[in-house]
Amino acid sequence: MRCCALLRGVCVLEDAGLGALAGILERQHWETWLLSMHVVLRGDEALQEIAGDDIKYKRLLSDKLALNIDYHPDWDGKTEKLNVCELAKQLGPLLEKAGEAGNAGGETAYDATYRVQSTFAVHANLATIGAYLKYGATSWGVEPNPTAPFGALGMTPALHTLHLARYVFEKFGISTGEIESLGDRLLAFVKAGQAANPAS
Repeated sequence: MRCCALLRGVCVLEDAGLGALAGILERQHWETWLLSMHVVLRGDEALQEIAGDDIKYKRLLSDKLALNIDYHPDWDGKTEKLNVCELAKQLGPLLEKAGEAGNAGGETAYDATYRVQSTFAVHANLATIGAYLKYGATSWGVEPNPTAPFGALGMTPALHTLHLARYVFEKFGISTGEIESLGDRLLAFVKAGQAANPAS
């Protein structure tokens, strides 16, 4: 049900015209989808990789901050950083094997979501504040509530979350009614964004 709450959060931000802020949630949606689909389709192997990444960074923080906490001393598996791009590349064949139709690859979503939202919403670089600036020849202004740089793409990760939810809800016999309703609402945002910006 937390998934529905997160999707409602994206809808609320979009309703309020805060698409740029929604980008932070959108990248999290997509990352959750990517890792979760690996767990759904690869099982224990994927869980071991995720645990290894988690333990690696907990141990790193303990070391760097001198916390002297021995995180998971009984862990004898690998502790390696997960490569999000590589996981996205690997997902396409897994989804095809699971019977997904159409373009089931994760690379396009990596570019459209992870790269876009990293640049425009998540990382503290020039683009993060640049969205709020109006450039001029002699003076600059401020745009308090800028539109998302790629409006139609902004919904991609939320739609990925719907995709994951269908797998999980059906597996556990949970009604997909609310998920489908939220999906209709999100698709309406996509269509509105495309109508407002045909180039996207």
